[in-house]
Amino acid sequence: MSMYTTTKLAGLLMLAGLAAGLCSVAPEIDMPGYLTEAGKAPGRVIRAVVCQFILSLTYMGVAVLLYPQLARFGGSLSVGFLGFRIVAVVLSVMGTVLLLALLALSKAYLQYPWPALAVTGDILKVVRDQLNHVFMVLTLCIGNVMLYVLLLRSGLVPSWLPVWGIVAAFLSMIASLLFLGQYTGIATPLYLALNVPAALLELVLGLWLICMRVGGIVKTIDGP
Repeated sequence: MSMYTTTKLAGLLMLAGLAAGLCSVAPEIDMPGYLTEAGKAPGRVIRAVVCQFILSLTYMGVAVLLYPQLARFGGSLSVGFLGFRIVAVVLSVMGTVLLLALLALSKAYLQYPWPALAVTGDILKVVRDQLNHVFMVLTLCIGNVMLYVLLLRSGLVPSWLPVWGIVAAFLSMIASLLFLGQYTGIATPLYLALNVPAALLELVLGLWLICMRVGGIVKTIDGP
């Protein structure tokens, strides 16, 4: 595929990932009474599982599409970007599996409200939250910083976009570290506010890669 085609596809995957990420939110799992609420709304939890899996696929797809184009601007950084994306996808899929486990446990708890099931649920939820909202996000953001540095070097997009991306990635990492230290929760205004710049950046960058301006940049790199 030409660079023009791959950048458009990468932009489409970014937008698809943003939509899937918004739909992967599962309030039934994140609320305090998750052990009873998740089992009462299995359809919404399954929807979140499917969307999170789609989100993982878009993460991998963007990395695979952009890697050959970015490698010319920094071999080590491009390999690092791809490697961190692979690790982030693995962690995301593990979080998805734990989400299914929590759903199964919730269904069992509705029939047999044993204390042992409640303890098991609490342990699984802590592990899932740490995987999904801390380690996956930190890994993803480190890789994203490498991506934005490469974009800054390449000139494929206006310089303000990767600068915005680097700042947004660090804000998301701060949100995850605050959650790890139990200074904030997942659905709190502070946590959401720190992650909004990254979400908006995905939207703007995805649209920019899709738009026709990329064609002029491709000509300057590949020749007339």
